[in-house]
Order: sequence, then C-alpha cells, then structure tokens
Amino acid sequence: MSQRLNKMKPQHTPRRIGTHIRPAVRSQHNVNPMNMDLRTFNRLPLDEKTNYMWDHGNCISQRMVENRYILCIFEVNGFYVEAIYSKQNNRVNAILPIMGMEAWESYVERVIRNVTEMN
Repeated sequence: MSQRLNKMKPQHTPRRIGTHIRPAVRSQHNVNPMNMDLRTFNRLPLDEKTNYMWDHGNCISQRMVENRYILCIFEVNGFYVEAIYSKQNNRVNAILPIMGMEAWESYVERVIRNVTEMN
C-alpha cells in the first residue's frame, strides 16, 4: 500500500526543493544516506530534509487539511515523519517527526477505511 512519493501524484504535485534549481548539490552536513537516523535527519535544513525524504522515504498515508495543506506520513529509514505540503505555495512547509500516538490519531480513520475497502 505504501508507494514512493515520486510516483505518487497528489492533486497538486509537491516539487523537489533545491535539486531542480541547483542540480547535484551535495549536503553541507556530510551525511551518509544509509546511516540516517531521526536525530541526524532533524538537524538538516528543510530543503535537505525534503530532498532526503523524496529520495529515501515511502509515503504511507496522506490527508487534506482545510483544502490548503496536504499532510503526508513518510517512513524514512525506520522512523516516521509528517510532511506538511502547502498547495498555495507549492512546497513543503515543514517536516516534523512523529513521536507519539496523538500524531497518528488523525490517520487512523483513513487507514481503517482503506483496509475496509480492501476486503
């Protein structure tokens, strides 16, 4: 059920930040993509987090908020983050770690509905 984000097409496709403007830019943080953990990920600037999430993450679920934002949960190297994508600005505004159950509650109804539809 999860899918790579670059293959996912929400109503307004999120754009990659940085790579289309500055091709092949290396991270200033010398991060090994295979050793990325949540703590290291959280220290990256937003544009590097976004690019890493596109390249190495799997979109698990998404939902629309106020018809202005698309919120997506990504699994990235064994940890989970929520990306907040602005349809108006056509960019990711924030990427937040999912640390507790309260962050998951918004998605539970959607997951239950998807599982029910599969049966």
